[in-house]
Amino acid sequence: MSNALPQLLENMRPALAQGIAALPSPWPRHTLFLSFSDGQRRAAVVHASGADFEVLWSEISAACQRLAARRDMQVCWLRADWVTQVQSLDWKTLRASLKVFKRNYFRYGLALDANFHRAFLEGELNGNAMLYGGSQVSHALLNEKNFKLYAGRRFPGLVPDFADDAPVYMLTTEGLFCDPDTAPLALHATGYDAGRRVVDCDADTVRGLIERGGSYLASQVREDGRFHYGWHPCFDRPINAYNTLRHASTLYSMLEAWEITREPALAQAIERGLGYLCSHLIQRAVLPTGERAAFLLDVGNEIKLGGNAVCLLALVKYSELFGGEQHLPLLEELALGICHMQDPNTGQFVHVLNYPALDVKAAFRIIYYDGEAAFGLMRLYRLTGDERWLAMVEKAFDSFIAREHWKAHDHWLGYCVNELTLYRPEERYFRFGIRNIADHLDFVQKRITTFPTLLELMMAAQRMLERLAQSPEHRHLLGEIDPDKFDRALHFRAAYLMNGHFWPEYAMYFRNPARILGSFFIRHQAFRVRIDDVEHYLSGYAAYFHHLKSGAVAMTKMIPAIDFARQGDELPFAEVLCARLADFRVDVSSLREHFERTRATVAPMPYRDNRVDYLGWAVTSRDGSVDDGVRRISSAKGAGKVVDGKGNRRGVTRTEICTGYLAEVMDDLEATAVAPYRARFMQLESEGEEMPFHTDASREAWRLHIPLVTNPDALFQWRLPDGRIESVHLPADGSAWLVRVDVLHRAINPAGGAQPRVHLLMGVGKIPSRELLVDPLKVE
Repeated sequence: MSNALPQLLENMRPALAQGIAALPSPWPRHTLFLSFSDGQRRAAVVHASGADFEVLWSEISAACQRLAARRDMQVCWLRADWVTQVQSLDWKTLRASLKVFKRNYFRYGLALDANFHRAFLEGELNGNAMLYGGSQVSHALLNEKNFKLYAGRRFPGLVPDFADDAPVYMLTTEGLFCDPDTAPLALHATGYDAGRRVVDCDADTVRGLIERGGSYLASQVREDGRFHYGWHPCFDRPINAYNTLRHASTLYSMLEAWEITREPALAQAIERGLGYLCSHLIQRAVLPTGERAAFLLDVGNEIKLGGNAVCLLALVKYSELFGGEQHLPLLEELALGICHMQDPNTGQFVHVLNYPALDVKAAFRIIYYDGEAAFGLMRLYRLTGDERWLAMVEKAFDSFIAREHWKAHDHWLGYCVNELTLYRPEERYFRFGIRNIADHLDFVQKRITTFPTLLELMMAAQRMLERLAQSPEHRHLLGEIDPDKFDRALHFRAAYLMNGHFWPEYAMYFRNPARILGSFFIRHQAFRVRIDDVEHYLSGYAAYFHHLKSGAVAMTKMIPAIDFARQGDELPFAEVLCARLADFRVDVSSLREHFERTRATVAPMPYRDNRVDYLGWAVTSRDGSVDDGVRRISSAKGAGKVVDGKGNRRGVTRTEICTGYLAEVMDDLEATAVAPYRARFMQLESEGEEMPFHTDASREAWRLHIPLVTNPDALFQWRLPDGRIESVHLPADGSAWLVRVDVLHRAINPAGGAQPRVHLLMGVGKIPSRELLVDPLKVE
């Protein structure tokens, strides 16, 4: 065993002693996990619980050293995680809940007993595909086979009980990570950033990401110049496929990285990769005109328009960075190949040909090919000044504009139009570039997958908008896009992409950490690492690095949640926006279980309101049905639907789902002084859409929310007259929350289907008195 582990433990202890929190009864006061790895093997994990931290630390650090010695592990990474919250469930409820988490986006740990003797971290669950049902299942799913295999290795002799009524406990954790060169680093708590180091996305961080990503790709270029195409990291399995288009486009991103890092090993790998591209993958053919053209040949003897395009990008970039004219003849032939695939009258491209006959196999395959072709030609024009290539792009854009290609929000088209407007600063091209992004900003800022091409799209648009701002003739077009929202979306997307990087604190839970360290992955594709995945992260970050170095400031901190410690009576009651209902608590686990049973047995009422989607189940309604009152009720409709003879216009008749514990909750609420009505379970579904601020009343009005399922990114927000935005996260802790709805407000849940927001929601018939409000959120 290396001497590094005792030093790592010694470094970790004081930071951990300051940060570890205690759980309330009946849970163990402290539960601590230590994960450690030699960088070559999947992390070993030990954990223990105890009431006294020093005693617990002594026990678990000794266990850690014994296990490392037994495995002869030369430890270089140490990670500590501790439990901060617990949610008690059974397997039936958990199975149902997993359906609302996007595949591999379950970010909690699990324990199989109330004392946490048999417990697993989120990294263990995802690194061993324990909640992965395969590529055809879009949501998280218990994989009993993988779960049993890993559980048996971690706890010899353990056979998990997955019976519907067997208990299981969902764990929220916080953590620290250190290695011999790094003091303990705080890790993000449960959420989309969970388990990743807390670090600003500034120029130094981004350069590090580029250096590691470039080095990873260099390591994947074999001696003959062909790539190791990709890996499935959970079990260290290669991806047995090849795509020559991605070979060429990956080389382009490596050149972008080398431009920043100047790493000799990266340059050598680029040379090998380009040599293989030019000597093995590109083939020549004689066109009907008698000209000689070159084509990138792919599987099935296919010639793809995008293949020739990315060859242009790679070879032009190489020529710009390294000089020399040796590739100019080949570049000419590749461009003539694209010319052969363009209709000279309409400007439209054919996407796929057969080789060697050059007949059409597919007139259209994917819109990316159009943008790639036009962008490649623009870069060739920049290198050579040959007007033929610019003319082809302008003809292509006539087709793009006519077919409204901006609706695809394609990053390649964004790259191209930025390049085109350098030489043809025409309003129609600028407008195309703006339309390519203007109505896509909500998606960019709220998309839960890392989706690295979104950063490429934003950076291409950002460069074009910078030049547009300097053009007196066209500056008015900036009125078609919200610049502040654009800037927020750009910086958010850059920071969010860090969640797709294989930091050591992520990589340690996979079978072969050394294989994937420093690369980038696609989480919902089983953490797939493929050369083109890494390519898109690199290209986006290279552009973002140049942007930061030009003087831009990384926006690393988004809107914070409001601190409920801010209290006092110095403000008028009318300025309170949100507060807990005094002396009222529910058993949120029991209420959530009731909702899960309802969701499993009763069809919901879909409802789209203020641009976002809900699923709803009425708890009280006007006619006793579970759909009445889910949708917004106008005053006219409400007045016209009185079905019980008692003036029940607002909806107080209990529906078939208002039974058991839910009925008890409604009894307790009706005993308060808020007069609840139109109660319903509402599940906020939309991902990537941003609800506009709106009001639901013209004078003081309140609603009551009891959160059942939520996530840290689900917020309630108010916009104040001076433009400020107040934000608050309503936790699912059993509280009932009164919120103002006559002030401009909205609910947001960037997670959408991956991490839902489910509330028991109802109207309040009486304005609450001051005595009913606890922990008020006030306007300052």
